[in-house]
Amino acid sequence: MRYSAGMTASDRWDLESIFAGGSASAGFRDFVAGLERDAAAAGERVRGLGDGTADAELRAVLLEVQAAEQRLAEAVSFAECLRAQDTADAAAGQWIGRLDAVAAQIKALGAALSACTAALPDERWRALTGGPELRPVAFLLNRERDLARRKMDAATEGLIEELATDGYHAWDRQYATLAGSLRAEVKVDGERRRLSMGQLATRMEEPARADRKAAFQALEGAWRPVADLAAGALNGQAGFRLTWYRHRGWDSVLDEPLYLNRMEARSLEAMWAAVAAAAPRLVPYLQAKARLIGTGALCWYDVQAPVGAGEGTLSFEAAAERILDCFDAHDPDLRAFCEHAFAGRWIEAADRAGKAAGGFCTTLPLRRETRIFMTHGGTFGGATTLAHELGHAYHAWLLRDRPYYATSYPMALAETASTFCEGLLISAALDQTADAGVRLRLLDRVLEEALTMLMNLRSRFLFEIDFYRRRAAGPLTAAELDELMVAAQRRAYCGALAADGWHPLFWASKLHFYFTDVPFYNFPYVAGYLLASGLAARAAEAGREFAADYRRLLADTGVMTCEDLARRHLGVDLGQPEFWQAAIDRPLSHVGEFAKLAGNS
Repeated sequence: MRYSAGMTASDRWDLESIFAGGSASAGFRDFVAGLERDAAAAGERVRGLGDGTADAELRAVLLEVQAAEQRLAEAVSFAECLRAQDTADAAAGQWIGRLDAVAAQIKALGAALSACTAALPDERWRALTGGPELRPVAFLLNRERDLARRKMDAATEGLIEELATDGYHAWDRQYATLAGSLRAEVKVDGERRRLSMGQLATRMEEPARADRKAAFQALEGAWRPVADLAAGALNGQAGFRLTWYRHRGWDSVLDEPLYLNRMEARSLEAMWAAVAAAAPRLVPYLQAKARLIGTGALCWYDVQAPVGAGEGTLSFEAAAERILDCFDAHDPDLRAFCEHAFAGRWIEAADRAGKAAGGFCTTLPLRRETRIFMTHGGTFGGATTLAHELGHAYHAWLLRDRPYYATSYPMALAETASTFCEGLLISAALDQTADAGVRLRLLDRVLEEALTMLMNLRSRFLFEIDFYRRRAAGPLTAAELDELMVAAQRRAYCGALAADGWHPLFWASKLHFYFTDVPFYNFPYVAGYLLASGLAARAAEAGREFAADYRRLLADTGVMTCEDLARRHLGVDLGQPEFWQAAIDRPLSHVGEFAKLAGNS
């Protein structure tokens, strides 16, 4: 079906078609109960595996656990949608807690199963995974088997995982509780209001510098009295992680994040080398923006200051039309998918009370659908968020017919499709306007994102590398963490912010440092951003002919490493700096025009 200008795009999603009745759904209750029963039965089968287990039995158990993981993903996606659409839905929170227990059980099953396969002779394993049932998912199974061989014995690893619930992961939960409880007073529209840390961070995008500065000072002021508690959480989880790695015999703190992102150390080193070399090219942008807002040098709270002319209001329907048009120029198949998503009411974008903050795209693998959650406030920024999340949804759509284990891709590749689609919308907007003020605003969006990726996220990476090096010798104080953070920021930002314009407590206020399930939650964003930029450059050169290549690349993300994917589909070696340098060149090519427009404003 074709989406037409006369059709209204609904900004409310449909969850009833998944499980009718919301958090009180009888169908969902039965689905989860069945999943719990089957997970328990699978556990019995896994525990019964041994040296004498026939290949047919082992194959059946592998497929059974895959099916359980797929059903778990379906249930978790639905429960998360329920909680996001209504934060007061206590029953949705209970479902998520119940599913957390199932997830822990299935994770333990997977670990035990991988340990069992690791003990098999290689020849037998190759024969087992060479059959038609397992060949499509052999990539992931082989990776899990190889990882099991690099760990301790299954019993020890299982004990550590169990202890981690109330140890390692408890530091993450403690930090989340602490961060969620903090409030600070600032003046908003002439009235004193108590705001959360997230609300204060958002106010650093206000047009008035006094408002941004007040929000920043309030945020740091709220964190300073509890900095020792945050430092305790960060030191505690890092100590647990380092001890765990040491007993496994892992030499580098990057072993786990590189494994999770299917990326080689040489590729990461080449990427950061290219970023470090290019970062000074952003300094003229920072200087021009400082002049534009009337200050000698930017402070941390100035970086997201809006400049230029607003793009005007944009209804959800108008945003949908605009996205469809620019996607169509790239690939009619991408447009057709988005029409399908709009028609199926897969998107929750209404600006209403009671919703969770932020946005996400979640996959329902059994239904072969996705759901997108966001809040569209009637701005172009909301349209870019929608385009970004539709990129995620399209990525999942291209993998919908693959076996579940062949649909799993790492964070570095997950961010590629979404960033690429967001870039299509912004590039189209730049092509369609000659208004200097609007162009200045759009170029600021492009360069602010480049700044986030090439400077902000690099500062986080540099901080964590230095922190873990120091933490190996013992815990660090809050003051020492402040020093490490500012040193990393000065290095990543090429010293370009004001002398007093740094954010010493960023290590405390940024929740990403406290994630225990995803260590080093920084470089995958940069890799995905630069991969998307490299793809955009290819698309600009090849035109519509690139669309089919793009689809094939995304379809292989579940069964390849980053290096193999780039080698096969782009003909490049990610371990060399050339690809990364060319990808960086694309956004930074706008610095000159921004500086010129800023000088004329």
